[in-house]
Amino acid sequence: MINYKEFISNEKSMLIAPAGFGKTHTIVECLKHTQTKGKQLILTHTHAGVASIKEKIKREGIPSSQYFIETISSFAQKYVLSFYIGTDIPEQEDSKNYYPFIIEKSIHLLKRKPIREIILNTYDGLFVDEYQDCTTKQHELILILSELLPTRILGDFLQGIFGFNGENLVNLQSNAEMGEFQKSYYELHEPQRWLNGNNTLLGEDLKKIRKSLIDKEDINLASHSSIETHITKNMYYDKYNFIMNLLTSSDSVLIIDPISTNINSRIAFTQRFKNIPRLIESIDDKTFYILSKDADLITSDNIIKDLYSLTIKLFNKTAIEKWFTAKGIKNKTKESDNVLLIPLINKIQILEKNISFSIVLEALILIKDLPDVKCYRKELFHSFCSALKDAEHSNISVFQAMTNSRNLTRRVGRKIYGKCIGTTLLTKGLEFDTVVILNAHKFDCPKHLYVALTRASKRLIILTESKILKPY
Repeated sequence: MINYKEFISNEKSMLIAPAGFGKTHTIVECLKHTQTKGKQLILTHTHAGVASIKEKIKREGIPSSQYFIETISSFAQKYVLSFYIGTDIPEQEDSKNYYPFIIEKSIHLLKRKPIREIILNTYDGLFVDEYQDCTTKQHELILILSELLPTRILGDFLQGIFGFNGENLVNLQSNAEMGEFQKSYYELHEPQRWLNGNNTLLGEDLKKIRKSLIDKEDINLASHSSIETHITKNMYYDKYNFIMNLLTSSDSVLIIDPISTNINSRIAFTQRFKNIPRLIESIDDKTFYILSKDADLITSDNIIKDLYSLTIKLFNKTAIEKWFTAKGIKNKTKESDNVLLIPLINKIQILEKNISFSIVLEALILIKDLPDVKCYRKELFHSFCSALKDAEHSNISVFQAMTNSRNLTRRVGRKIYGKCIGTTLLTKGLEFDTVVILNAHKFDCPKHLYVALTRASKRLIILTESKILKPY
């Protein structure tokens, strides 16, 4: 471990360490030495990361008055939305243009004396976690903050996987880019995540794999006995019972899909395994905003059609069409089924007279509870329900309510635990007892593979077509 007092005594410090070696623990320990120095600002990149850091700090009993945690994007957004007077801010669901705009404008704002005084009067120090994921523009923002606050950055060059919108990432190994931070350079050397009875051998194997990835060598999984490797070309056929047993017997299990660009394979997995794993959603998934805009366009004249359009985005279409279609409610053969539809018919009749988002919400809940109807995107459904409720209560559009909700999640974080399925982009910084990596042979980037491998604290299971991985 490093000397925490020394680490925070420097105006600029940087800590480089592999995954699971104690970077977040270092932040927590440093906070114990800054309690007399005022509030510390802690920035990271993901809402899951925000929640993870908060949980670890809370566990140590450090008062919340001593720190504030949010993502870099939400930090920048807060100042731009408060002080930028232009009218050219892109729509938030246009993330490709929105976030670069927010970062660029926040850089200009942070150069102004009134804003700098706000920062100085609010915080006394800065920590930035997962620094390897900073774009060059985000790095520029942090450099400006480092002119005002003692700044400590923490990261790992082998975990830089974000590259927002194709923007260049900061190079932690570049003297020119890191400048004065390299004058106070620290490292961690022990795989803390896997010590203390978790799985020491797994920690050692991952150290070896890390070296191979850095050297661009093939990874022979047969050489790492701590990793459970299953060779399969059809996991749904060969390993269905094995995976189902894991999902039903484990309280902390993460399934990692190597495909980050398309959610369909993860939805298909959830469907195959009886909706047991929770689908981890991207904070900026466009479906959240599209669905909200669709809700704002609902009319009494087309209520059945509009309601049908919403439900097939939320639930399994086949089951929905057993009960109603865009043309209307079905007349069921069984009288008991017709009885089940009466509450929904009553809600629709109300909506035919007057659109109320609270009634739309009640109708959706009734639909969700119909026999055979499944919701595979639970976070999307719950977020949409909350937006409908807030829109009705606050007399705003559902789209605005959804935007407010997603921004709040960005600031306060979202705890992810239990039985989940996601990608490296959605789970970086998280830790589960058991991790199952699907189709590991499909990884074509060593950084993504390394992030996937290091999410497990106790048991790592790999499903692959080949025991030799070549993620280059």
